[in-house]
Amino acid sequence: MTEQSNYFWRFSGEDIGIIRICAHRGIRDRFALIGAITLVVFIISFFSCWYTFQMLFDNPWLAIPVALFFAWMINNIYLLLLTTLAKPVLQFKNKGVIKHLSFSLRAGFVILFAVFISKPLEAWLFEPLLSEKIELIKQKSIRKAEQKVVKAAAQAEITLLSKIRKKEAMHYQEADIAPLRAELDKLRAEQTETFERIEFVIGRADYFVQRLELVTGNRSFITSWLFTLLIIFIFLLPIYLKKTLNLANPYFKHKSEVYNSIVINAYRDFKLDFERIFFEKYGIETKVHETYADAPYNTKKIADRRTFNGQEDFLKLYR
Repeated sequence: MTEQSNYFWRFSGEDIGIIRICAHRGIRDRFALIGAITLVVFIISFFSCWYTFQMLFDNPWLAIPVALFFAWMINNIYLLLLTTLAKPVLQFKNKGVIKHLSFSLRAGFVILFAVFISKPLEAWLFEPLLSEKIELIKQKSIRKAEQKVVKAAAQAEITLLSKIRKKEAMHYQEADIAPLRAELDKLRAEQTETFERIEFVIGRADYFVQRLELVTGNRSFITSWLFTLLIIFIFLLPIYLKKTLNLANPYFKHKSEVYNSIVINAYRDFKLDFERIFFEKYGIETKVHETYADAPYNTKKIADRRTFNGQEDFLKLYR
């Protein structure tokens, strides 16, 4: 179980080194659950991408490596968002509206991802019913295309028939009329061939975009939105599990100590290097001027207690 948990912790968007030494088993299990859900997101993304690309390529085997790449890319972005949504343990300036706006934008991006991943899966889930509606759309498209072909060829056919009848009325020899008849037969053969091509092309088309449109907007598939909500819930669940953790728990306490010590030690080294460089290069003993009481976090500005005279006091000096 420890090895499995250690594997899942890697996908929790938290510091795996601190999780390993955390004494609270419940917190470790929660982060393992978050990692497991992240892997579920990867699996869901893979099947969604696979269905999409096998519809586009008409080749299920070619769709597998492409789907793996896109699912890996989506999962990495999702994991990055999870990492940025971890509870902050360092002091920072932006609170209130900016803090909530930042969280809302990232959570909204996760929801958008969930919807885009969900729709191809819904098209796959409702494929039997969708196929019936898509067949009706195809037949309508075929009729519309055939009408355009007939309309385009009608004028040429009328012209040829008029010439043939005129020559027949004038008792032309059959040898003079034969080229016109041959041209008319060729026109009709081309029209028939065009009809066959239309049926073949439209019949083989997957109409994937139309499937997504039906699933998204057609009233017959209103229940598909329940599936969308389920996928959104899965995508948002790790965020909820992270946000409901108390900052007073052992994990965050230790994380705060480690991260603060890193920042403070780095800032101390910076000040020492700053003073050393000035002394070695210019022979000047100086110190870093700090304008904040909590440097290097810089959230509490040092109050300026100096008093300044007004403009009149300045002008009095030169009267």
